[in-house]
Amino acid sequence: MTDLDLLLNRASDPTEFERWLDLARSTGWCERPVRLAGTTHQIDPGTGEILYSYTTAAEPDGHLLKACGTRRATVCEPCSATYRADAWHLIAAGLRGGKGVPEDTATHPTLFVTLTAPSFGPVHSQREESGSGQMCRPRRTPPCWHGRPAHCRQTHQPDDALLGEPLCHDCFDYTRAVLWNAHATELWRRTTIGIPRELAKAMGVGSSRFEDHARVSYAKVVEYQDRGLVHLHVVIRLDGPSGHRLQQTGVGLHPQVLAGARRHRRELPSVQSHAQQGSTQSTRELQPQPVRATRRHPHPQRAFAAAADRPADAVDGFKRLGRKA
Repeated sequence: MTDLDLLLNRASDPTEFERWLDLARSTGWCERPVRLAGTTHQIDPGTGEILYSYTTAAEPDGHLLKACGTRRATVCEPCSATYRADAWHLIAAGLRGGKGVPEDTATHPTLFVTLTAPSFGPVHSQREESGSGQMCRPRRTPPCWHGRPAHCRQTHQPDDALLGEPLCHDCFDYTRAVLWNAHATELWRRTTIGIPRELAKAMGVGSSRFEDHARVSYAKVVEYQDRGLVHLHVVIRLDGPSGHRLQQTGVGLHPQVLAGARRHRRELPSVQSHAQQGSTQSTRELQPQPVRATRRHPHPQRAFAAAADRPADAVDGFKRLGRKA
């Protein structure tokens, strides 16, 4: 019996078709549901009596459907949308309070930070200005050392296969790019150590006593760029030692985050095809943006929503890299 025969048989039986619709609806219309098969019994622990039994044998196709729960839109768009919405609510609650988070959290110093990899060579990119698309690299510059053009006057669309591709594959430093991705986790770990140290220094206390005076909370999302390199979107919040508003004034979160991120370098091992060793820094393009999260803000909800939107959208950080080539 072919798949088409199975579908026609299901559609011809109203009872079975309605049950299948119920199962599919319960998964949120997951595109790749997990198919469970088996039997379960609910037993009275005192008497050993079987109170309830369930088997998937009576279900359509003999399976119970469960949502896959992936966050990658390239794998399952409905589950990714659910995950993205959940992430937005978690981040927004951390900015404005609610859902078990104290309301005065909205007055805590907060930054939205993007940690971006350095350049390993020019790539095709999508540029916008005032909502309209711009040419990729309009400035006419001399060709590269390999004789290839170093400019691109195309206006790339979001689904353009050229996005992220190097203008010259021989100029692009693939080795460093791979090592960046491999060491990004360690660079972030060192950054989370460096930021409290810089804050402790600004407070005039030892780094070992920092948690007695304040604590740093953050929500982090790692996203792949079109060029295949990871970068981080982080919402960083400065709290008091018990989670309430920091009492000590005159401490700036912005300069300490900058110093904590820029002070760390990661030595890279030598690669056989390249005789030289090297190092990489957490970012050459550190972009911190203060989140105006106070109740005195004329439109505080908009500030919270804008700060939560980018990390929530980035939970599907694989984009076109979500599937194997």
